[in-house]
Amino acid sequence: MALTRRRLLGATVVTLPLAGCTSGSGSSGGGGGGNQPTATEPTDGDDSTPTGTGTGTDAGMDGATVAVSTHPDHGELLVGPDGMTLYMFDQDTRGEPASTCYEGCAEAWPPLTVEGEPTAGEGVSAELTTFERDDGSTQVAAGGWPLYHFASDSEPGDATGQGVNDVWWVIRPDGTPVRPGQGTATGTGMDGATVNVRSHPDLGELLVGPDGMTLYMFDQDTQGESASACYHGCAEAWPPFTVDGEPTAGDGVSAELTTFEREDGTSQVAAGGWPLYHFASDTQPGDATGQGVNDVWWVLRPDGTPVKPDQGTATGTNGAYN
Repeated sequence: MALTRRRLLGATVVTLPLAGCTSGSGSSGGGGGGNQPTATEPTDGDDSTPTGTGTGTDAGMDGATVAVSTHPDHGELLVGPDGMTLYMFDQDTRGEPASTCYEGCAEAWPPLTVEGEPTAGEGVSAELTTFERDDGSTQVAAGGWPLYHFASDSEPGDATGQGVNDVWWVIRPDGTPVRPGQGTATGTGMDGATVNVRSHPDLGELLVGPDGMTLYMFDQDTQGESASACYHGCAEAWPPFTVDGEPTAGDGVSAELTTFEREDGTSQVAAGGWPLYHFASDTQPGDATGQGVNDVWWVLRPDGTPVKPDQGTATGTNGAYN
């Protein structure tokens, strides 16, 4: 993404799908069905650009600008002062005081704006900052990510914008996006443990996250070294498994669980010295479609050792693992 703010639409008046959102190279927002709201070009001093769910002086959620709420599927998430879910946008750049979402995009994804300084509610560990939008309003960012609401969310607890077009994501209390397969230490399910054991029909017993999604190691990492070799595009395809606090081991996990700090300040979990990752193409618990990708990505046994070809399991049915 370019390091300057970009207008997403060139026309003075355009029609867009409700969840539509474009950036310089094309469409990136959600599909909006049949509704076609009109988006007008904002001008300096014009407050017509839709804003988020309140200002720094609003009440609700202890009066904080940004608060924490628990979602049944996604765990603890950041919400606005009235409890409405907050999102980040992958086409923004973390830490850059600018938004790439304007006009029709901002109608579908209203930015969270404030008057004055934003305040953090109990449990919010992300640093809250602000920057000036093109219309002069002040948008809030958490952990460096500009914050937005989703117009199709109708009440507190809704998170219907999660994953729209694979670019809009809810956010954890520490400011990290919740992308597919990324569990947290506070995740429910699998007894609430950070790392658990699940039986796979071909690969045997494997390590999984708190939501049952398969975990992987990367051959280009070094076992026992508190560092990851997977960043940028790699980390988008193989999201690192991060936690808030200390990781916990579920029944049957014998690997030692440790953590280390990534370059973005998040804490990644390692098992048996191997940094842990999910695979973005796994869509549900039990999937292990990342096994053997490029001969460098492997699932792990409960003791933290990788399951590589010819290492096999007693229950294996795949010839490569006999």
